[in-house]
Amino acid sequence: MAFAKEEPYSHIDAPDFCIDDPGADPNDPDALTSGRADGSRSPRNGFGSTLWRYARAVTTYDPISGAAGSLYPARQLMLTSLARWMRDFRIDGVRMDRVENVANWDFVQAYKDFARDLFRRRWADAGLDPAAGAEARFLVVGEELSLPAALLRQNRLDGLWNEDFQSRVRAAILGESVGGDDFDWSVRKMIDCRLGGVFTDGAQAVNYVTKHDVEGFRHERLFTMLRHLPDDQIEKRIKLAFVCLMTAVGIPMLLAGEEFADQHDLFDADGNVTQRGGKQVDPVNFGRLTAAASPDRWGNPDGWYAPLRRRIFAYVKGLIRLRTSAAALSVNDTDFLWSDFSEGKRVIVWRRGGAGAAEPVIVLANFSDFASPPGADYVVPTWPGAAPFGRKWVEVTQERVVEPTQIGREPIFSWEAKVYTYA
Repeated sequence: MAFAKEEPYSHIDAPDFCIDDPGADPNDPDALTSGRADGSRSPRNGFGSTLWRYARAVTTYDPISGAAGSLYPARQLMLTSLARWMRDFRIDGVRMDRVENVANWDFVQAYKDFARDLFRRRWADAGLDPAAGAEARFLVVGEELSLPAALLRQNRLDGLWNEDFQSRVRAAILGESVGGDDFDWSVRKMIDCRLGGVFTDGAQAVNYVTKHDVEGFRHERLFTMLRHLPDDQIEKRIKLAFVCLMTAVGIPMLLAGEEFADQHDLFDADGNVTQRGGKQVDPVNFGRLTAAASPDRWGNPDGWYAPLRRRIFAYVKGLIRLRTSAAALSVNDTDFLWSDFSEGKRVIVWRRGGAGAAEPVIVLANFSDFASPPGADYVVPTWPGAAPFGRKWVEVTQERVVEPTQIGREPIFSWEAKVYTYA
């Protein structure tokens, strides 16, 4: 949405559609990015491509209505493309790339409004009442990593990618906090996006542990980030990250391959990558999931890690089943029932769905090396109580029924999460 390479209109009518050198004239209305969360602006970056103009009007005709008048050519080109995608390809949502580099919030809102209007028409054309669920079934979200809350408060977009979640979850599985918060509050803000001051509803936040921009410190694939840890720690911490992702307030998003702990092939030994040397062009290696197990880690590393990857894959599948079936994970309600930081522990317990939920989801997460001594239980004194008559507590990740006498008092292990609900 911000830029394109070798697009026809950059050759047919470049001055009206494009700006090649934003730094040449800072007074050009298309020269600077839109405001980040801190209000700063800088020259737009085409990343080797040509930037679109969204702020300078010309007198021409509208390709949608056919009427002549003053309009913004690149805006109408994008809206025309959107109409094509909506009507002919039936897309059911839009993600706008790098909103700050699109650099025109008026256009961002117009694009969102047009997309939602076309979806309502599709709903009505199918003989359905647009008011009966149509609004909740279509989202236009933006990738704007500085998270300017005004984009949501001014109704410019329906949602934003939640870069804060990635920062916090990666710190948490290493036992660290971010943003000046203590560990407890760093995790709370990760699990409930509304605590960060940007989001007011889970439908506004797209959470992820890894995104497509995989270069830079703690942006690489999880396996690559954790590669220096022992094998059992890699597995535990990736599983812990996915529990956080699938039980947090917001919409979970997966980068393909993370669900089985794929790793980079085009990075150097330290996990560094360049735009040309691996960023966004390092394909998912599905063979790592199906590789034959090998006892030789160094002779066949894919085979060595294949059992680990298959266990992670099965674990994530189970969490996805929970996420797509548990009503408690489709609402905002979140309670933090217990935090324990005594004697080196970092144990936090949260409940999704609220106290009155028919089927709550409760997570006990241990972000530390602490493990219960042999034969001993870990007790959560604020556990909400027994399951209703005729129901049982189950631990989802192990598909295990929990005895009534053990609920809220089970052994816990290092860097582990237990996920409970009713059966």
